[in-house]
Amino acid sequence: MTGWTDSDTAAQAFVAERLNADFAGTGVQEVEFVTDPSWTGTPGDDVILVAGGHEFPVDPSGGAEYACGDAAYRLQDDAMDELNRPWPELINSSGDSVGVLAIPAEVRGVAVWELSGEPFCAVGHLHRAVAAVGLRIR
Repeated sequence: MTGWTDSDTAAQAFVAERLNADFAGTGVQEVEFVTDPSWTGTPGDDVILVAGGHEFPVDPSGGAEYACGDAAYRLQDDAMDELNRPWPELINSSGDSVGVLAIPAEVRGVAVWELSGEPFCAVGHLHRAVAAVGLRIR
């Protein structure tokens, strides 16, 4: 896949929807994409993710899954800054910590959250996956 263009809104919407679902309630502003050629100087490679005051270029060369994983990896730090604690920390019904999910630094295939180095759920399904296994996010 080559760079995204203004007309490639389906991929951008797919990524934004998944990120907004997972980061809801963390204080991270809703994600949107803008085109700003001043970032790269190359048309098509100038897609910028904006979440409140945080902006960064999104590399479209790896496709939507790569972009989703890379953005979630970056936004996780923003969520932890907003909450002043590790996030998303899973807790059981007794309130005991099960662990903190993480996005792998390198996305292979589907962008996922991992628990202890093992896939837990796809980005975009965090809250439903946590509920499905009887856990909560602290």
